[in-house]
Amino acid sequence: MPYSLPIPPMKGGVGVNCLHLLASWFLLISLGLGVACPAKAQPDQRVQAHLALASAYFQADLLSLAMQATDQALLASPHSPEALGLKAVIHQRQGRFALANTFFRQASLLAPQNAQIAHNWGILECEQGRDASAYVKFELAQRLSEGLERDKSLWIWGVCLLHNQQWDAAHSKMDEAFQRQPSFISESLVLAGLKIQLGRDAEAEKILDKVNDSSSVSAQSLWLSVQLAQRQNQAVKKNHWGKMLGRRFSNSVQWRAYQEEASHD
Repeated sequence: MPYSLPIPPMKGGVGVNCLHLLASWFLLISLGLGVACPAKAQPDQRVQAHLALASAYFQADLLSLAMQATDQALLASPHSPEALGLKAVIHQRQGRFALANTFFRQASLLAPQNAQIAHNWGILECEQGRDASAYVKFELAQRLSEGLERDKSLWIWGVCLLHNQQWDAAHSKMDEAFQRQPSFISESLVLAGLKIQLGRDAEAEKILDKVNDSSSVSAQSLWLSVQLAQRQNQAVKKNHWGKMLGRRFSNSVQWRAYQEEASHD
């Protein structure tokens, strides 16, 4: 799906790709405890053990093993919404979108108020361009959850709103989530770019300063800071970020673009 962040025109600008926001970090997967399953364990215990193992395999990107463990959970409990939802997510990761949709529908019919299923199905709907349906699922997911899981739903809801160029609505969702979740710093270039799009340069600058002072600093974050400083006529700050770009990411396309720009000034 060709998501791209709307960055206002800046000379030599490089857009930020939003597709990574739909990666596995934003899926809600219950890992549980990967405990051994005794021979005389109750059915629910066996299901939970298989699901914990399947989730761990999924997180490790061992999808065939994850599917086998999920199928074992379904053998023990054919109508487990959690197992059906996980099977849907695995199919989704494998690019089998029709099958993923089928299993999400089955899981949702069994557990219509399950926030995790609604959230993950919303991501599939968003990936497939069914934005209105995705919004409904994200609204349900964030309403039924708390903390980090609620804010993941708000954030990814904002990404889908970006797809329809609903800048203000997207900003509202993403900014609310970001204010509560500093852990989203690695994803915040999208929000910074959106703030620039809306003319909130000072707010964007604060986010970029935080990113560049964290372990999530990247060539893209420094390059965007350079461009923003130039737009704000902040020569000292532009030079500071430019030097940092060259020092830390001298092999990047952003550094080459910075040098080319400097040669024309």
